[in-house]
Amino acid sequence: MGKRNMPEAITKSKILLVEGKDEVNLFNELLVNLDLTDIQVIEVSGKDKFPSKLEALVKKTSGYSKITSIGIIRDADDDPGGAFQSVCDAMSRLDLPKPKTPLQPVTGPPQITVMIVPDSATKGMIENVCLASVSDDPAMTCVDQYFECLAEKQRVLSQNAMPKARVHTFLSSRQWLEIVHFEYLQKCMQDYISDTPASSATAVPKVHAFLASRYTPDLNLGIAAQKSGREDGYWRLDHPAFEKIKAFLKML
Repeated sequence: MGKRNMPEAITKSKILLVEGKDEVNLFNELLVNLDLTDIQVIEVSGKDKFPSKLEALVKKTSGYSKITSIGIIRDADDDPGGAFQSVCDAMSRLDLPKPKTPLQPVTGPPQITVMIVPDSATKGMIENVCLASVSDDPAMTCVDQYFECLAEKQRVLSQNAMPKARVHTFLSSRQWLEIVHFEYLQKCMQDYISDTPASSATAVPKVHAFLASRYTPDLNLGIAAQKSGREDGYWRLDHPAFEKIKAFLKML
């Protein structure tokens, strides 16, 4: 078995299966926010991989017998009921206990709880929750205007693609701010160095390298999540939009 296909070692008594790397970063930040230290977040590498990841977890992962609780969180996309049923079907094939409804823990062992995001009755994905947390941010007005302009030009995105597109557009406003800060600091340091003795001239490339290390060129949902605890952060993890997810995490 190749290294990439090896099951992830279990190091905690509770695990949370999520779709991708962005979700790993986001949920790890939420766990820190809630001071929950006994939950291990594991990426399944796409919603279609839940069955194979569950099978690997149950049959091939050392430490599975020590797991007391499994949480599974999946995007609703355009069919919340279908998303939930897909997870339940995967559990049935492995003779795992399956819940009758989302957010209803089923006793095991291990206990298993499933959440569909944004919720079991609403189409969408985790990006919708993140966007809801910044709905009153001034940049969102510009995001709305951007997509209105696209619609006028007959460049309409599918409903399934829209949340991700809006997330990237919102984060581009933060990237622009960081570019401005980077260029401003760069100019200040260059002006400072130009007024210092010639022996300091060799510091210029070091200054550029240092500032470049502080500039974030590739913001995405997951990286933004890691900055959300700051005063000037991105997603507002204390916003009511995240309350259902927080309640789910506390159930595990």
